[in-house]
Amino acid sequence: IFHAGFEGDSRTYLDGELRLRWTAGDAVSIFAGETLNGEYLFAGETGDNSGDFEEVQTPMGASESLAGHYAIYPYDPQTTISSNGVITYQWPATQNYASETVGLGANVMVAATADIDDYELIFRNVGSFLRLKLWGAQQRVGSITIEGHNGEILAGEAQIMPVYGGVPTSKMVGQTTQVTLDCGSEGVLVSDTKDAPTDFWIVLPEVTFSQGFTVRVNGAYGGQSVCVVNSEV
Repeated sequence: IFHAGFEGDSRTYLDGELRLRWTAGDAVSIFAGETLNGEYLFAGETGDNSGDFEEVQTPMGASESLAGHYAIYPYDPQTTISSNGVITYQWPATQNYASETVGLGANVMVAATADIDDYELIFRNVGSFLRLKLWGAQQRVGSITIEGHNGEILAGEAQIMPVYGGVPTSKMVGQTTQVTLDCGSEGVLVSDTKDAPTDFWIVLPEVTFSQGFTVRVNGAYGGQSVCVVNSEV
């Protein structure tokens, strides 16, 4: 059993004060002192900022030893780790909309322990959040797409290095240059007033848009609105 929390008291969704919280049944990959990918489930309740993760099934197969324990949210059976602690993860090109927060499974986080005798996992964000505020009379959003102007890689294979007590580093080595927020088959009806806009959260990997980026808001029943940022971000 591993105990997990967040850096500071700041995951998988944001509460009303923009702090990260766990959801009951959240699954993470834990490399428990070896390079085998083990699935662990959160044993706490939705809204907890810390709690225990329990092993679902002991992984089998050949492995190499690690200097400590490493973890990544969300769980993916295809995620791997090298003997020097570099995690290879498939950053999703599509995220699912969630009201006033990031979509479940979208916020990639990693943790590393001091050594193999340490079972306290402190998770830190790998990416960052893009928060869009939209409004319009009788407008229903079907999806939102983000794309950089200089071919920046936003999804696909990512190489992530968790650092005990420090900030993780990451490098995108995939080929996907767009990320889409899927708002479901019926879309999301946005606020009709600028004073109380509807929030849309998208998680992006560590990236600099050297020539800016474009946001395309696609209507649930057709139509598109485009926002272009031409400065470096």
